[in-house]
Amino acid sequence: MRPTSKETPSMGRTEGGFALVAVLLVLLGLSGLAAAGYLVSGTDYRINQNHRASVKAFYVADAGLDHFLGRGRLPIDTVTYNHADGIAKVWVTPLVEVDDSASLFLVSSRGEHRAPEGGLARRQVATVAMRKAVGFGVNAAITAAAGLQKNGMAGTVSGFDAASAGDCPVGGTGNVAGLAVREDGFSMSGGGAKKQEDDYVPPGFFGDPPIYDDLEALALLYTTGVPWQQVLDGSFVEADYVISVDGYPDFTGEIDPDQWPVIYADVAAFQVTPTMSGRGALIVRGDLKIDGIFTWKGVVLVGGALTSNGVERIDGAVIAGLNLLLGEAAGQVDLGNGNWVYQYDACNVMNALKGLGWPVEEPGAWFEVL
Repeated sequence: MRPTSKETPSMGRTEGGFALVAVLLVLLGLSGLAAAGYLVSGTDYRINQNHRASVKAFYVADAGLDHFLGRGRLPIDTVTYNHADGIAKVWVTPLVEVDDSASLFLVSSRGEHRAPEGGLARRQVATVAMRKAVGFGVNAAITAAAGLQKNGMAGTVSGFDAASAGDCPVGGTGNVAGLAVREDGFSMSGGGAKKQEDDYVPPGFFGDPPIYDDLEALALLYTTGVPWQQVLDGSFVEADYVISVDGYPDFTGEIDPDQWPVIYADVAAFQVTPTMSGRGALIVRGDLKIDGIFTWKGVVLVGGALTSNGVERIDGAVIAGLNLLLGEAAGQVDLGNGNWVYQYDACNVMNALKGLGWPVEEPGAWFEVL
């Protein structure tokens, strides 16, 4: 029996409907695969970007640590360095004082990198560094390589240590000369012998000996061991305050009582006044003039001449005429009339020299903070 004309179209429609459904299922499957592939690719891309941002943050942190140690400063406050791939925040945590001239610090650096797609990656590294005090010596309350002129009978220069045993690790361990001056470099007007070799010690000079003048200027400076060229070019130490950039620090408010800052005046002539009284290491490239009732605890390093027109008091040590080490001229120290006092103090010298120390990373101490 042959199919009727009504049955044949019915079978065609059934086959066509199945094909349509099959195509739709295939399209849905392909769409699902495409979506899954897109999701996997997006996830892989995000993972790759996160890894890349993390690596950049790591390199920023490590660069910040190297930059900090290379600069030589060990402040307690956070220091921020800007790099092409982000910023590094570096800070120092004191650990322990090894002895009177060396201390251990933990130096930490956190790198931050912000990816273009958004989000902030952070990595942190740290190391242990030792800072040792500067290795130059102090052999007098005043070292005047270019000579010293004293006016009148007033004033005191003493090399007898004002610090007692127990005040600090080096307190009371020994006295120094009151004045160390180049051979035949001392003169006095107003009542006093020119040289102590005449069996007469000029009034106001005390120490062991009161006046030492056995060496020529350069030989005298070499005994101190001050690396003057390296101090000036910054390869030896970085100043906490550079006068031409930062101005003079405010010791009445912004300086922590335990901080002994390094202050550098890179000028031909610098004058201090009573309001600048403070402590630390005062470094002057050229001449230094002191007026009024100025007080200082620590060391004063002067490239040129030192002139006193006040009633200052410096408890620590002064070295003047250091520009002679550079082959430059340097004027003498001129102590004018006034009841000034230059008193050697081993503890103040020790504290000031600590500020001049240079940090050195301990081998094998680097690590990443997870």
